[in-house]
Amino acid sequence: MCGICGVFGAADARERLSRMRGALAHRGPDDEGEYFDGPIGLGFRRLSILDLENGHQPMSSIDGAATLVFNGEIYNHPELRRELAGAGVRFKTRSDTETILSLYLREGLAAFSRLDGMFAIGLWDREARRLVLARDGLGIKPLYYRFDGAILSFSSELRSLLAGGGVGEVDAAALREYLAYGKVHAPRTILSGALKLPAGHVLTLDGSGLSLKRFWSPRPKRSAAKPPGAMEALDQLDDVLSESVRASLLSDVPVGCFLSGGVDSSLVAAYMVRHSGGKTVHTFSVGFDGAAAGVDESRFARLAARHLGTEHHELRLPADVLSRLEDSIDLLDEPIADSAILPTFLLSRFARQRVKAVLTGEGADELFAGYDRHKAAWLNERLRALPGWSRASAAALARRAGKGRVFAGLPYGDLGQWAAATASARPGEVAALLHPDLRAVDGAEAALGGSRPLERLEDALAFDLETVLADSLLMKVDKSAMRAGLEARVPFLNRSVVEFALGLPASFKIRRFKGKYLLRLLAERHLPRELAWRRKHGFIVPWERWVRDPGNETLRRLLEGPSLARLGLFDCDRLRRMREALCAGSREFEPGLLFRVAILGLWLESLA
Repeated sequence: MCGICGVFGAADARERLSRMRGALAHRGPDDEGEYFDGPIGLGFRRLSILDLENGHQPMSSIDGAATLVFNGEIYNHPELRRELAGAGVRFKTRSDTETILSLYLREGLAAFSRLDGMFAIGLWDREARRLVLARDGLGIKPLYYRFDGAILSFSSELRSLLAGGGVGEVDAAALREYLAYGKVHAPRTILSGALKLPAGHVLTLDGSGLSLKRFWSPRPKRSAAKPPGAMEALDQLDDVLSESVRASLLSDVPVGCFLSGGVDSSLVAAYMVRHSGGKTVHTFSVGFDGAAAGVDESRFARLAARHLGTEHHELRLPADVLSRLEDSIDLLDEPIADSAILPTFLLSRFARQRVKAVLTGEGADELFAGYDRHKAAWLNERLRALPGWSRASAAALARRAGKGRVFAGLPYGDLGQWAAATASARPGEVAALLHPDLRAVDGAEAALGGSRPLERLEDALAFDLETVLADSLLMKVDKSAMRAGLEARVPFLNRSVVEFALGLPASFKIRRFKGKYLLRLLAERHLPRELAWRRKHGFIVPWERWVRDPGNETLRRLLEGPSLARLGLFDCDRLRRMREALCAGSREFEPGLLFRVAILGLWLESLA
């Protein structure tokens, strides 16, 4: 695990690379390196996890034909290495970095589709004079880049890319998307000129120019094969998830587990214990005191830990933890309006005192339908199957089945309509907050999902894997953990689990209006029934209380001071009226909009 960066085509590449690598120091406190060859410079910071003595980067092939920098872990690299060794390939280290390098030299760009794990890669093909960037299929590892037609720079973090220079101001269309969803979806970032390499894509730059191609997609494959029965599917899921956790434990340093007490992380911890070989498994959770105790899940984490016999460590946080947000905003690499990012960082720093890597439960909700919006997509699938004469009355019943705009909009014909309904704010609400000069800019949120059909629940799940998960949840975990020098691994997102889950019928994911049905059945095998079937809670921090607090000096300073006004992005008078109304208890405004403005304003201030 590490941070990578690179510069191609710049006369001052050494100076740029030095600044970019310095901005990544927290991602790699153990080692650093650089490589230069003609137009290319590659930089690296290392957090040593595997092959501690020989994993130095940038790493060149034995013949010097190619050099790469790599952030992540490849869980099937032992199998790939045996295959390559059988074909006569020689190795000088035990690292998965060298496995990637050798596989590329043998198979070219096709190598990336064979990697099972999480990765962001920058590779210089010296013989072809080609720069190659690649990002894993689900976007677990971040990779940003900038190309102005002559100079290309890339990095694991947006702040590091900024250190290399040339990135512009806030992008107006991205701003509207951020205010609607609390994040900006790839390939955009909040800043013009800076892009995110989309998940599952490879980018090449050579004499023919810039090329971007997709090498893997989580979209479900239609199959005429008869699906397995419930018990057969349950046994298969047990095997595939157990093996995924076992593979994710590949490490030369201690590995722990973030344990929330929910189904997902508790199952991961259960398999860790199974594969621990009798060694102590360390689990870590967050608890909230005082007024925040209503969202405190720590007792369920303790219940899971006692049942599994782990050595459990609990971090207690105060109810007003968000009061520390202003002083901690620099840990946020890009603006993501997720209130859990600060507690996730604090938990990561807490865990780092005992382990160097952790497993987490991210991805299970998107694979097995854990959110209420997935129930709306499930109902939508059933509405589509009805004859036209009964669809209208059935749709009226479906709209009453759940809460929120995503149910009110049933039925849906495409993902664009469904995605717009999942946004936290309507386009009109977003536009009203903007400076008048920006209100005419087309909202990117309207095109999210486009006209791709929403025929089955699996279409919605795949969409969430590509957007909500890749651009928000995984980035929250990566940026928070790496800021603390901790590697976070997500065994639910190993290729075998993803492909198995995407092939399951909807009836195995939602049954009797209960999400994650098959996963809950599996949890009954390994956990107390109370944990297996408890209502989904989520990692909730009382952000709305923070927004509505009249004594919130951070928000008052931001809205009444000159810094936000100077940006020229918002109607600051409306923002102040909104805050006054929210503090008075009004329900006229969407409080999440003010929280997103606060995160963005503080983040932009931190860049100065």
